[in-house]
Amino acid sequence: MKITTTAAAGLLLLSAASVQSEALPFLEATSPYSATRVIETSEGNFEQKVYWTFDKVRTETLIEGVTLTNIVRDDLGLMWISNPVLGRCLEQTVDVMDNMTQLGGQYAADAVEYAEVGPETIDGIDAMKWEVSAEDPEVGPHKAYFWVTEEKILVRMEMDPIGEEENIDFTMRLENLVLGDQDAELFESPGECINVSELGGS
Repeated sequence: MKITTTAAAGLLLLSAASVQSEALPFLEATSPYSATRVIETSEGNFEQKVYWTFDKVRTETLIEGVTLTNIVRDDLGLMWISNPVLGRCLEQTVDVMDNMTQLGGQYAADAVEYAEVGPETIDGIDAMKWEVSAEDPEVGPHKAYFWVTEEKILVRMEMDPIGEEENIDFTMRLENLVLGDQDAELFESPGECINVSELGGS
């Protein structure tokens, strides 16, 4: 599936929103939950199963029949990435992941602005709508809209097109949202993982 600038920026903001709230404090979720995250772009759609608890998140992304599993452990400062196609697990520190998601790297917290728009009912859920603007030195400014529940859970996100990509859309919505404690085993290492710093030029 081809990833455009708009879709890539949307995924980066979404990744950052899942694991940190320094730049977006209105996303400090107050309840563990599980849900299905449906991501729709002009190039194609895919789904993620999301399991979230305090300082931990697991996502299982199904793309073209392959499930990629990411486990972020903020409490340990680590992220594990399991790829069945490669047949191995990779481990990296959260600060490296922050650079990938941009809010901890190119998007410093002071480069992200947000404003409360007002309450709305979206996809049948009562939520507060927020406008989020970020500045990327490579692609320029871009804007997204977030809908957040009373528990500060992101249930919908819409990304404005970037630059010349006027017809490119990016939308995320949560389905089957269930609040409650999550099984601790979901957030454990999937096995022996190779630290990305040990890969060198291979």
